[in-house]
Amino acid sequence: MNKFLPLLSVGIAFLSSCSTPPSPGSRPLKIAVNDIYCMDTACSCVHDVAARTYPQLLEKLKANYGIDLQLVYFSETYQLEDAIASGEYDGALCKPWYALRHQKEAGANFQRIVDVLDPNNNRWLTGIVVVPADSPIQTLEDLTGKHLYIGQADAYEKHQAAKRLLEQKGIRPGKVDTNASCGENVGVLLDEEADAAVLSDYALSADCAVDFARPEDFRILARTEQIPLTSLMLDMNKIEEAEADRLQRALLALSGKNAPETLLGNGFVEPAPWNPPELEAP
Repeated sequence: MNKFLPLLSVGIAFLSSCSTPPSPGSRPLKIAVNDIYCMDTACSCVHDVAARTYPQLLEKLKANYGIDLQLVYFSETYQLEDAIASGEYDGALCKPWYALRHQKEAGANFQRIVDVLDPNNNRWLTGIVVVPADSPIQTLEDLTGKHLYIGQADAYEKHQAAKRLLEQKGIRPGKVDTNASCGENVGVLLDEEADAAVLSDYALSADCAVDFARPEDFRILARTEQIPLTSLMLDMNKIEEAEADRLQRALLALSGKNAPETLLGNGFVEPAPWNPPELEAP
């Protein structure tokens, strides 16, 4: 269980009643960012929904709590993962799997200190197994012997979780291919090159696929397990536990009714337990 789970009521009550004065000696924390709903990392074609910005939050953290976060934005996930793997960052704000899968390579020990809510105050992400709306395929079981596209290994909800769903249901497609993006998986369905595909559940509303596909063009056969959508993770090999705890408390205090409007939602919540079995020692 994550050790950074303080009593929410105590933490918020304390930080709501008084602010920690800035600490001139505190070092900046360099955070790599790729956030689906952030204007600085999302494609411009979805800026109507991906309009989150962080400067207002950063100002409040520094002025009220003496915490200096320096966010470095990456619009491409491969750039983000290269940055995380380099070991040059104190943490990451992104889909957790992007950071967790590179822990060993980066010599890091990432701990999720908060989950970031989306504009609808949802914290979860799933993969969705979809077929064209007019497809004769009606159930997940109908995919036995069919051609399925899933995501690559960097997209947990479209790859590892999708494979586990098929295994649990005893379903064996005739052919399974991978694509790097939801847009590509949508494309193979529209071009009738596959029977079904797995997408991230936001793909038809907050991804570049909105440029050429509509939700009503598809039917959802099943969803994979829920995993955290976006988390702020710190490398505990670089950061003291007290420093991580202090940042967590500050972020929780700047949430809910105190969340800056530019976050497009209620901000942050304590991290939901999630331990990918792929990271467990054999």
